[in-house]
Amino acid sequence: MIAEEALAGEIEAIRAVLEKHGAAIDSSELPKMRPLAYKVAKKIANKRTEFSQAYFGTMVFKVAQEAAPMIKADLDKHEHLLRFLLIETYPYEAPRRMTPEVVAEPETERADIKPKMEKEKPVAPVLTSEDIDKEVEGLIAKTE
Repeated sequence: MIAEEALAGEIEAIRAVLEKHGAAIDSSELPKMRPLAYKVAKKIANKRTEFSQAYFGTMVFKVAQEAAPMIKADLDKHEHLLRFLLIETYPYEAPRRMTPEVVAEPETERADIKPKMEKEKPVAPVLTSEDIDKEVEGLIAKTE
């Protein structure tokens, strides 16, 4: 188990391995202690040690594809790393948002639709206060 004070040194050692192989680190997340779903065993100094919790963090970096096997080999030798993943990703491009301008048809094509929609709307009659009073009296008379 690594002491919290030694954690910064371990992170720098991993960074050094990546930079040695020409990696440009884009971002990293400070490792946090997490309980593991199951015990993980690792042989350290010829002694089998089981871990039920470990630090978990991420580093996002760019490197030539040919350097990945060498990085993996160097990280495998690092005795304080229980497990790690090297994942190839592709540049993330945010999906294009569908704005009304993109979705809507040009006004010339919709000109014939708009009048039909406006004609189909029912128009509510305008009632005066006298009309409302008569309506209320009629409803009260029906319930009595």
